[in-house]
Amino acid sequence: MRPKTARILGLAVLLQTGIPPGLAADTDSLDDVLWPLTPLHPQATEEQPAVFDEPPISVAEDPCDWRTDIPHWQEDVRDFVRGATCHTFRYVDSWFGSEIDYPENEVNGLLRVGAEYEEYYGFDEKLKFRVRAPLPNVSRRFDVLLGRGEDDEFISDTETQTDTFYNPGLVNRAIDNDASWLLGLGGRRQDGDSGWDWSVGMRLRSPPVPYVKLQWYHYHRFSPDTDLRFRQTFFWRSDDGWGTTSRGDLAWEIGPADVLRWEGVATINEVLYGTEWWAGQTWYHVAGDRGAWSLLAFARGETDWEVPLKEYGFNLVWRQPFTRDWMYLSLGPSLTWPKEFADEKREASLGFGVWIEMEFGQWTWR
Repeated sequence: MRPKTARILGLAVLLQTGIPPGLAADTDSLDDVLWPLTPLHPQATEEQPAVFDEPPISVAEDPCDWRTDIPHWQEDVRDFVRGATCHTFRYVDSWFGSEIDYPENEVNGLLRVGAEYEEYYGFDEKLKFRVRAPLPNVSRRFDVLLGRGEDDEFISDTETQTDTFYNPGLVNRAIDNDASWLLGLGGRRQDGDSGWDWSVGMRLRSPPVPYVKLQWYHYHRFSPDTDLRFRQTFFWRSDDGWGTTSRGDLAWEIGPADVLRWEGVATINEVLYGTEWWAGQTWYHVAGDRGAWSLLAFARGETDWEVPLKEYGFNLVWRQPFTRDWMYLSLGPSLTWPKEFADEKREASLGFGVWIEMEFGQWTWR
């Protein structure tokens, strides 16, 4: 792969895009570099200071506690969130014994704050918090998963593509979607081109909603410039019953700074009238050294619904690091033509969104 193109597909903002850990180290893969503008950032140390003129970071006596020698609000927020989650999950792991030292460096996560407004759907706040942490005294193959966001989309593997920057938007944009907290225990797949993931957990609301999720992943690289990914997800929720989602995407490098991506998603479950589907094509472009944008054309709908084609349109997103190499600013407009019900008239709907993401630890969407 060309060196500059290796920076294209990232700027990623669910937790899972289905990238096997073994592939993340393959520099010839289109999906290798999830962060086109910066490397996959390690924690800064006094020997290896961070960029953007950040103050040096010192390791406290407790590995869960990090501090900056010169305080800034960015580091204060990150260190508080990381420290709180690290202490919490290390404490939970201690319930199962202390034979294995807790790997504090493996606690990682992402926090997003922002908002989006559309003429048709109205105002939608963007507050998402995701944490992935190991439980070595239970099993090295288990992770604790904690997050706040659209739990329906995580369980069914139909999360909005703002979460990956692969296609910035618009899966499951239902009017009654409601964000909530989700807590689960997940199993890791083996390294390689194919494998299984699983997780069990609970939607934290009254009353609680338990779920089970099993996912099969397959990756195939046709050439250094072209790859194919496929995921089949089987899930169960106590309120919606059984369901399954098929998801595939094809990526093609068309130049040193450009990638095209085609993606399709189809979901069936016990509460849908038919098959809920989404299809889109996205053009990614690196513009200079510190920014990139994506342009998405998409359509979505549901078979056997009173309006089979619920929405189509375009979405443009600009993304760049914001004051730190582990914080990102994303913003952009959208132009769509939604119609959810038969008695509505399909009209153009303008929208605009802006949000900031903060990473801690070795976070990647996978």
